[in-house]
Amino acid sequence: MTKRELIRKIEQALEMVISVSGRKFRIVRDEEDWLTISEKQHKETEKHFSDTNQLISRYRIDGKTLQDSLDAITIEKYVALLDA
Repeated sequence: MTKRELIRKIEQALEMVISVSGRKFRIVRDEEDWLTISEKQHKETEKHFSDTNQLISRYRIDGKTLQDSLDAITIEKYVALLDA
């Protein structure tokens, strides 16, 4: 997956679950368009971002940002904004 593809998917999603090196993370868009990401089953990892670029460049998993982990990311679940 390219950086552009990941950004497009996140921007068009209401909710998605991604897998990164075997760990699952949930990304949810709220009614004010903020993005929340957290590792599934670990609420204490929850972080909030105002836009997609911040999310992929600042949220770290094992010391690496999402944009630096593109090869390890797979989409497990995807709910598009238009499907909701």
